[in-house]
Amino acid sequence: MLAALQSGFRPREERITVLIPSRMRNGSQWLDVVIHNVSSRGLMAGCDTPPAVGSYVEIRRGTITIVGRVQWAKARFFGIRSQDRLSVQGLINEPRLANRPTASSDRRSDSRADHGADSRLAHEAQQARRMERSRSFASMFQYVAIALVGVTLAVIAAQGVYGVLSGASAKVEAALAQ
Repeated sequence: MLAALQSGFRPREERITVLIPSRMRNGSQWLDVVIHNVSSRGLMAGCDTPPAVGSYVEIRRGTITIVGRVQWAKARFFGIRSQDRLSVQGLINEPRLANRPTASSDRRSDSRADHGADSRLAHEAQQARRMERSRSFASMFQYVAIALVGVTLAVIAAQGVYGVLSGASAKVEAALAQ
């Protein structure tokens, strides 16, 4: 850590690994992308035709829109520095839209070169959907487990209080019966 500060480099911000299918607008073209990791100031995404370094792109996930500048691109992956700070948990928990925006608001080109040929992206999107389902199941399971632990602790506490009060009540009854 000290060596990194002395060499003039800032420590790298923590990235959270995710698989989030999204839409990206690059110029007038809309593409399917998968976000692979997120930090508070940027993200790494992948698609079959990554944007050029220095270009500005818009990434949409549900109701969240991220505008940023492409900082680097290598093979299918590229990094974006966002104009605004990103809410990492907000992006992760943002549900997908039930249906795509209408053609007037989503100005995608109808003449896509590889309309159904991007099997890698489809596979990544399938993995991302599986992760979303798994995440929602895990949060539901966690809620049920915490509720069961709470109910169990309440029953144990009630039995303890009943034992203490019934013992004292029995002594009072015995004293009154004499």
